[in-house]
Amino acid sequence: MSEPVRILVVEDQYFFRLALRTTIDTRADMRIVAETAQGDEALPLCLSHKPDVVIMDLRLPGISGFEAIARIHRELPGLGILVLSNYEGSEDVHRALSAGALAYLTKDAGAEILVEAILSVKAGKRFVPPAIGALLAERVPAVQLTGRERDVLRLLARGCSNRDAGEQLGISENTVRIHVSRILDKLGVTDRTQAVLLAIQKGLVHVD
Repeated sequence: MSEPVRILVVEDQYFFRLALRTTIDTRADMRIVAETAQGDEALPLCLSHKPDVVIMDLRLPGISGFEAIARIHRELPGLGILVLSNYEGSEDVHRALSAGALAYLTKDAGAEILVEAILSVKAGKRFVPPAIGALLAERVPAVQLTGRERDVLRLLARGCSNRDAGEQLGISENTVRIHVSRILDKLGVTDRTQAVLLAIQKGLVHVD
């Protein structure tokens, strides 16, 4: 049996932390290793408890959840962060994902969705429910990508390098690099991570 997913909860509402414990503690494949109500305690707890997933609120005393996410992402870029917030405005979602969060749920999400999101984040995959994805798509204009560019982008979203993408598509690494450059120009972003995030937000690609 694999080790349970180790979870840090950063949430200032006591009763909501209690509700999370009620959901998570009933499962053998997950456990909460630490919790805090303070945003500035998130990174130190990550360093000391080494969680696999951080469940993060956005409105916190001290530093905000946005800043806490950014700090964790800078120090521990491979650590999965799942935002759980009462706020679902497109600006909040965009800021959280851009800061480094992999998933965004509202606090009325059911237990099954929460568990699915935790497991996705643990696996390094994004988890953005369709309603929130549609909200984000409204922020950016329509983008026209060729079929090959979509193929390349889909592989980038799965974590493939240019070489891996080229091998899977039967094209050279240099050709992939050219496609990536064109994708960045069309999406108006400066790196692959931003391109993948924006493409998922707009529904341009879907990651299985």
